[in-house]
Amino acid sequence: MIRPFGLNDVWLVRRLQRSGMPMAIEHMLTHPRDPLWTAMTAPWPWAGSGVATFVLDEVVAGHQLCGFAQLMQRAARPEADLLHLAPALSAEVDDAGAVIVWSRLLNYCTMASANHGLQRIFASIPDGAPGQTSLRDAGFSLYTRETIYRLAGRNEGSSQAGFRQQGPGDGWALQRLYARNTPRLVQQAEGALTGEVGSPVFSWWEPDSWQGVVWEPAGEVRGAVQVHFGRAGNWMRLWGAAGMAVREVRALIEQGLRLITSERTQKARRTLPVYVTVRDYEMGVSGALSGFGFAPYLERSRFVRHTTSPVRDPLPVSRSTVEVRQEVPARSQSQWCK
Repeated sequence: MIRPFGLNDVWLVRRLQRSGMPMAIEHMLTHPRDPLWTAMTAPWPWAGSGVATFVLDEVVAGHQLCGFAQLMQRAARPEADLLHLAPALSAEVDDAGAVIVWSRLLNYCTMASANHGLQRIFASIPDGAPGQTSLRDAGFSLYTRETIYRLAGRNEGSSQAGFRQQGPGDGWALQRLYARNTPRLVQQAEGALTGEVGSPVFSWWEPDSWQGVVWEPAGEVRGAVQVHFGRAGNWMRLWGAAGMAVREVRALIEQGLRLITSERTQKARRTLPVYVTVRDYEMGVSGALSGFGFAPYLERSRFVRHTTSPVRDPLPVSRSTVEVRQEVPARSQSQWCK
C-alpha cells in the first residue's frame, strides 16, 4: 500500500533516508535537508512548500517492501522534481525488492502528479547509475547529460562594459537565448514548446534567492549569467554560452563570480563553493571554467516523465457541435501502480 506521509511514518522515513538516492542535485548541494525534515514541513501533499512524500510499506509474498519517494512542485509551473527516492539501487547487489519498490513508487508519483494537474516530472541521477533502468521502465526519458563543475576557492570578477543587471523586462530575451542555444528535443522535454512556461526557469527550489546579469552589446541581449545563493553553496547558470566565443564565455563567467563577491552579497556566501552545470551540447564552456579554477565534480543524467497530454475528440456533428477536451495519460494505464 502506498500512502501520503503521516506522523506514523516518521521512523520509517528516518531509517530509509540514510540509504536513499537524492534526485535533485541542485537542491542537495545548495540547501541540504534531510527528507524527513522536508516531509514534516508539508502537512499534506503539495501544500506549503509544494512537497509531496509518498510511503510504501507492505508485505508481498512474505517479503517486506518499504520505501518512500519525495517530490517538490516548481513554483508557478505545471512541473515537479523528484527530490529523493529510497532505498537506493545497488549495482553490486541483486536486490529485486528495491527494484519493485522503485517501480511502484515511480508509477504512483506519476499518477499523483497527473491528478494534481502537473504535466512533467524531472529526475536527475548519476550517469550510469542502476536507477536509470527503473526510470525508463516507469516511462521516464533521458533528454540530456551534464557535468557539474565546482569551484572551491575564491576567484573575484571585475566590472566590464556591456553588462548590466537583469531586470523584469528581460524574460523575453532570455527565452530567445534559450530557444537559440538549446536543442529542440531538450526544449520539448522541458516544456518550452508548449507555450505555458514562459522564460527558462532557473532557481525553481528558491525562486527569490538569485541575481542575474545580462550581456547587451549594441542593444541586443546576447548572453546572461544568473547566480542562486544557497545555504551551503552558490549555483551559477550561463545562458547563450553555446553561441559565444571563448573570450565572451569567460567574460560571462567573470560577471557571475563578481555577483558572488560583490558587497551586496552576504559575507558568509562569498566563501561557499560555486557550482556550474554544463550540458553535453554546451561546447566550449568547460574549457572556460577550467581557466577560473573550476573542476569536474559530478556527471548526471537528466530524465523527464510527461504525465498527461491534451487530446481533442470532436463528437459527431449529428449529436453535438461541442468539442470535448480530455486529459489522458501519455503512457498506458497498465504502467500505473495498481
